[in-house]
Amino acid sequence: MKDAQHKRDQWAEQPQALGPSGQRADRDFRQQTIMTIRTLLLENTWRAFMGALLGTLQTKVSLETSLPRLFERSGARMETSSQGVYGVNTAGLSVPYRRRLTRGVEGGCAMDLTDQGQPIYVRLKAMSP
Repeated sequence: MKDAQHKRDQWAEQPQALGPSGQRADRDFRQQTIMTIRTLLLENTWRAFMGALLGTLQTKVSLETSLPRLFERSGARMETSSQGVYGVNTAGLSVPYRRRLTRGVEGGCAMDLTDQGQPIYVRLKAMSP
């Protein structure tokens, strides 16, 4: 009985030894807020890019079919001191999809995109695997 009472007293003393409870910031709420703002920023940036791309294209292109073809393709990047060149692999694309992708790339190049002050150019090329 004395042993059990001694342990109970020790457990009661432990929270008191830590001192008064402090107010802690809610990390989960901050993380959720950061992720929400990041998602909205990316979505707004994506919408601005799409609006600018559609404004430069001379013909109507379905973005739902063309842009996944561009971003899901393998390719290569070459950076020089004056420009960045992205080569996108068109091997295996059908002729209609290749035409759509060409129109999208032409519109993107007409936007004069830059990265770190250097112009970005996108080239389509049938590359061997």
